[in-house]
This record gives sequence, C-alpha cells and structure tokens, in this order.
Amino acid sequence: MSVERRGTVSEALVFPGSKSERHAVVLDSNGERFVLRRVGGNPFSDSVLEGLVGKKLRAMGHVNGADFIMTDWSEVDS
Repeated sequence: MSVERRGTVSEALVFPGSKSERHAVVLDSNGERFVLRRVGGNPFSDSVLEGLVGKKLRAMGHVNGADFIMTDWSEVDS
C-alpha cells in the first residue's frame, strides 16, 4: 500500500552502536525519521538520494521497518 510522506531530507548517523551503524540519507517527517531508499537504487549508496539532501519533499512509497522506499517524489516549497 502506497503512502505519502512530506519532510526534509538530510544525512545522519543511523543505528548507532549496532552492526548496521552507518551514515545514510534520511527523511524527517512529522517527528519520525526514515532511512530513505529508492526503488531500484542501491540501499547503501545512491547518488540520486544524496542529491536530495537539504530539500523538502512530497514522497510516495511504502514503509518497511525504519526504511521509506520511495516510488515517486517531488520537491515542495518551504
């Protein structure tokens, strides 16, 4: 089921102290933080997502645990 999330894209340390600790592109949306992924993109290094850092998005996709896997997105004004 596809859902919409609106928020700001940034880079952050995720899963600190665990084997999965890493820097990742994240979406902060209404007090929630999701590791941002893109359908068909590399889950650990995606230059398209890195280019969205600092932007505000309206994103469509689905939530899978801590991940938000985008199927479509657009930039929104502040």
